[in-house]
Amino acid sequence: MTDTKRSIPQLRNLVGWMRKHPLLAVTGAVTLSTLGAGTALWACADSSCAPGWQLAAADYDCAGRAMISPGNDTRINLVLLMQSLHPMPDAPANGKPDPWDRQFGKTFMSWGGLREAYWPQPEQAEQARYDEQICEPALNGTPAFVAALGAERGLPAAERSALVALRAQTGCNEGSWNEAAITSTPGREYLAYLKAADAFHKNEWAGASQGFSALTRAKSPWVAETAGYMPIRIGLRMAIANAVDEWGDFEGATKADKASLAMASGAIDDYLKAYPKGLYAASAEGLKRRVTWLSGDMATLVRRYETLLANTPGSSEAAADLAEEIDNKLLEREDGAALIAAQSNTPLLLAVADLKQMRPTGDDANGLSASDLAAQKGVFGRHAELYGLLEASHAIYGGGDAKAVLALLPDAARQPRFTPLAFSRQTLRGMALGKLHDPNEAGFWRELLAGANPLYQRPLAEMGLAVRWQRDRRIDQIFAPTSPIGDPTIREVLLQTVASPAILRTSAANAARPAHERDVARFTLLYKELTRGAYADFARDVALVPANANVDGGLWDFARQEAVPAGLFHKGRWSDGFPCPAIAETATTLARSPDDSRARLCLGDFYRLNGFDSFSLFTPDDNEMALGNGPDGFSGKALSRGAIYDAIIANKAAAAELRAYALYRAVMCYAPSGYNGCSGPARTMEEIDAAQAPQSTRKAWFTELKQRYPDSRWAKSLRYYW
Repeated sequence: MTDTKRSIPQLRNLVGWMRKHPLLAVTGAVTLSTLGAGTALWACADSSCAPGWQLAAADYDCAGRAMISPGNDTRINLVLLMQSLHPMPDAPANGKPDPWDRQFGKTFMSWGGLREAYWPQPEQAEQARYDEQICEPALNGTPAFVAALGAERGLPAAERSALVALRAQTGCNEGSWNEAAITSTPGREYLAYLKAADAFHKNEWAGASQGFSALTRAKSPWVAETAGYMPIRIGLRMAIANAVDEWGDFEGATKADKASLAMASGAIDDYLKAYPKGLYAASAEGLKRRVTWLSGDMATLVRRYETLLANTPGSSEAAADLAEEIDNKLLEREDGAALIAAQSNTPLLLAVADLKQMRPTGDDANGLSASDLAAQKGVFGRHAELYGLLEASHAIYGGGDAKAVLALLPDAARQPRFTPLAFSRQTLRGMALGKLHDPNEAGFWRELLAGANPLYQRPLAEMGLAVRWQRDRRIDQIFAPTSPIGDPTIREVLLQTVASPAILRTSAANAARPAHERDVARFTLLYKELTRGAYADFARDVALVPANANVDGGLWDFARQEAVPAGLFHKGRWSDGFPCPAIAETATTLARSPDDSRARLCLGDFYRLNGFDSFSLFTPDDNEMALGNGPDGFSGKALSRGAIYDAIIANKAAAAELRAYALYRAVMCYAPSGYNGCSGPARTMEEIDAAQAPQSTRKAWFTELKQRYPDSRWAKSLRYYW
């Protein structure tokens, strides 16, 4: 799954910086989003999990891709592999964007998002009020119990209702079982079952065992079968009872109770003999693996997992459950790769373990050597295409020869559809073409688009084409009416980064595109014009904002929020004491006179009052293969609020009222943390340090305001400097 070595260099730098600035760390003045510690800055979103907008994923990336790769969550790779072995006939084509994280769009996937896309779950009923008592142990299994009651002939309706009510408290019952209301034979059997289940949930093993044992010959088929199954669960609970620490973590097979494991194993055999096709047959078979795991027989467990990977349909939700089990029980172990390698015929597990080992180690070296991979070739005798993918992945992510990748992965882009393995191979080929600056790369991506599934595969291929056109400075083709690049999330990244003013204006008015995308175009255009000094353009283009544009969406989570607050440029806040007109009027003044001190101070107040101080549009990785990396056609450098105050303070000829306000605001930039909140967003700790004025300078501002402008309202209201 995740890799604790992810972003180690960044985290080391962050820890070092926080040690140098303990006050800022404690006060929370600096966040990962401010620092841009994620792979890219998406406004002020929490960058603890931000997708790296590029095809390559050498290290663990919380945003998974439709290509089997080192950076994927290993559970995603396992599912993609099962879907390759048993192609999904009904793969969803138009699934919704990842419900777990809107910024992933349809290009990336979280593990939860993948499960929801392929195996959507019914919406949960509204949670009970806080003052209502909920018995947590009773939640699981209640639907099956209620269904069994409904099918039970001879059970009076009143007893059925009473039993449903009692089921809701099973595991929390305090001794009141309403026995007088339940007198029929089936009713008494179900009541006895609830009492045994209550003891089970309370870890009263003897009482539970006795209760279920007495019910194995019940007249109710459901009660009898379930009573025959429950000894398995009891044995496993007993086996692990003393094998977990205070945090609930398993302490190892040596701590498991062997006698209880033997009891559970025997109970599995007894149940399957009595009910070979029973309600719980699949569960019992699965619990055999749990017995094996608790017994510490990892060699047997590895072989069973390999068999299941080879035979579990990728379209079944069982594939996702199996992926979670393998990840938890095997791949997350420090010795997981060694346990797999010790077996002579487990190519599927070995491939997933190899990809995880290809992630960079602490010194950025590839964790799997080329010689180690070459030594495994014989294991993949029946899976040559999978081994070819591993070889090509090692070359791409290990800095190898891109031409060798083309030889390993022949061109097969012209297909009506792709399995995940086939798509992964072709995507790697496209990446190699990109590294070689091959003139046919764009044509390759266009061919790949035709057979790519619209969910996850096509957006990834669109990103490959978009990056190529971006590198060729052909952004206009990306946004042309006939462009094959239609994924809204990809287009929104490009609108914020490399789109020219003309493209932004056209996109803002393009009624054929989603409203969110048009709002991103409007917002980006006006934000860049205002911060880059294109004031006349801003004054004209603000008319692109509809009268009903959103103003409440906020700027904290720009990538993930449903509404883009483009209305701030129309109906934002202009003043909270220092008199200022609407921002359009301020921009008009600055267009005539860019150095007008009052207008510049009003611009600063617009930034401050509307939350722009730490805001940033999407900022791409510093790598030519990253989406959004390139010039945008706007001239100049973004003007921060702090720079406005610095310029007016330096101008001794500025009007007293304006200079006093600039001094006041410059001091307040550091309140209350001592961190400069007016310097704009930063991507590195070095940038943050460079933006800090020495405390002696801050003291000088404070002193000058107090001594030179003592009658100013700003001098009178300021009591401290930071």
